[in-house]
Amino acid sequence: MTARGKHVLFISRQRLVGTTNGSSTYLIDLARAVRAAGMVPHLLQPAPTLMGRWPMLTLRPEMAVFETHVARGLLRVGNRLISLSPRLYSSVARAGVAALARRAGVQAAWARDRKAPYAVAIPWTAADHRFVAQHARGRCDVAIADYMFNAEAFADLPAGTPTAIVMHDLFHARGSAATDSVAQVERAHEVAMLARADAVIAIQATEARFVADEVPGTRAILAPMAATPVARPQPGTADRLLFVGSDTAPNVDGLRWFFDAVWPSIRAAAPATRLEVAGSVARAFPDGAPEGVTLLGLVDSLVPLYAAAGVVISPLTFGSGLKIKLIEALAAGKAIVATPVTLQGVERECAGAVDCTDDAAAFAAHVLALRDDERRARQAAAALAVAVAHFSPAACYRDVQQWLAASVSPPSTPAPSAPAS
Repeated sequence: MTARGKHVLFISRQRLVGTTNGSSTYLIDLARAVRAAGMVPHLLQPAPTLMGRWPMLTLRPEMAVFETHVARGLLRVGNRLISLSPRLYSSVARAGVAALARRAGVQAAWARDRKAPYAVAIPWTAADHRFVAQHARGRCDVAIADYMFNAEAFADLPAGTPTAIVMHDLFHARGSAATDSVAQVERAHEVAMLARADAVIAIQATEARFVADEVPGTRAILAPMAATPVARPQPGTADRLLFVGSDTAPNVDGLRWFFDAVWPSIRAAAPATRLEVAGSVARAFPDGAPEGVTLLGLVDSLVPLYAAAGVVISPLTFGSGLKIKLIEALAAGKAIVATPVTLQGVERECAGAVDCTDDAAAFAAHVLALRDDERRARQAAAALAVAVAHFSPAACYRDVQQWLAASVSPPSTPAPSAPAS
């Protein structure tokens, strides 16, 4: 028996519609690695709370990597997921009224915008467990929990099923700053949740070492986010900057710091400079952005934005996990200015290829220095070289594929020894 044709069940409660944010991109990439290993990936979503405040979600073409996709409490019609919850529709109506009231200047408590709960960490229900037990049949030679919170599902699988957790982040290391978009987890509790799995898939080296050191009996598998490098460096245009991010606390806080502490210095020295901000992080700035900044929101493709930008910035001030947009920028062959938080876990690989500082004045100085065409071209070439050397799919996912194959293949039986003479 070999791994080919075996079924790998991904259990997720994130709002997964395509490669629209870092965690979704990583999970879909892991599913592609499963396909590349000759195995069949399936997606099971046991909690309708993943919809947040959206009554309908449109699935992008990349979701086709999953052989099947089953979600509790949601109706699948073509490429759309439609909520069947009356409570959600009433919540949407209330949110709409509150939004209109805010635009009219109402500042009452009932009119405040309230984010939906962090779906990934919502406590599991009996209905969630029943759903997993029912739909895992025939789809589960191996189970992979998307985030440690979904290790709860392992109790609903057939005994002996090999299990893994996609770590994404080391939650207890994020600190108290991440209060608006993620769960707060104590170190001991996080270790206990990770220990439920046979293996933990870590996206960067620091977090893989934590698992190896602190979670005995669980295999740590390092699998950085992979990228497909462009053919040649793309120095872009000196006066165009780019930031890409979703609406999460690290992105929002980092961009606010850049607007307040860095952007004024850049504009004063080079008034023609423009910054484009792509991704749902734009939702966090309903009152707009400083002069010279364009909030693009979600875009159909980042390819032309990366190609045109002279410098990609990543001004994160806290966070954990591998920063997916850093890998994308490296693979796009871009000059990059980032904070040390951005480079956590890949400091060695990126040394000399990314300008790095958490000082506002130095950050602005790095951006301005890259207006020089030759310097920008050198940094773009160095970034691309890092992507080629360290973040190809073959290099990133080899260990995951080997673990999957070993998990579904019985150990070889030693040949019988010759009888004693």
